[in-house]
Amino acid sequence: MYKTNLAQNETITLPDNSIVKLHETSQHEYNASQWDKERALTLKGEAFFDVEKGQRFDVNTTFGKVSVLGTEFNVISRDSLFKVSCFEGLVQVDYNNKSMQLPAGTQFTLKSGQSIKTTIAIAEPYWLKNMSVFKNTPIHLVLKDIETQFKISITNQFNDTNLNFTGAFEHKDLDKALQSVTQPLNLTYAITSNKAVVITDVQN
Repeated sequence: MYKTNLAQNETITLPDNSIVKLHETSQHEYNASQWDKERALTLKGEAFFDVEKGQRFDVNTTFGKVSVLGTEFNVISRDSLFKVSCFEGLVQVDYNNKSMQLPAGTQFTLKSGQSIKTTIAIAEPYWLKNMSVFKNTPIHLVLKDIETQFKISITNQFNDTNLNFTGAFEHKDLDKALQSVTQPLNLTYAITSNKAVVITDVQN
């Protein structure tokens, strides 16, 4: 079994040289002795797969199974969310006694029992580029992600806690990350120590 902690990514090479890039707070396991007969593993959390061509390759999750012969794809299976993004080739998703095929450039999302198929315009998951990207996301979830990525504590002292954020920040520079999130929302911040940040409204 391979397991990652907060703000930790891990790259694992499987017996057939397929690559698994395991995102933070995730785990996967497989039977190495049976790998030649059955390329199958179980996943909890999120991982990006670059699969060597060959026999069928299965990723088993709580919500469903993703099957391919050789391709690049990303799987999220955590909380009530199951999301499969195909970046190259073709994947098959089996869920709730249903089956769906995803060609490159498409994404399947199952959340709280509701399923949707959409297109994607990126070549790989943002987390592989050390970026967090949000679309109309509640501010408390965005700030929680900053806390996770930079291992800090954020205190909110702004009035409107129902703000939503659309944008992105990189995981390299705390100052730039805070600027990227606070400026569009007319907020400001102060880094009070190496582990603490306070965010407030901009004073007019």
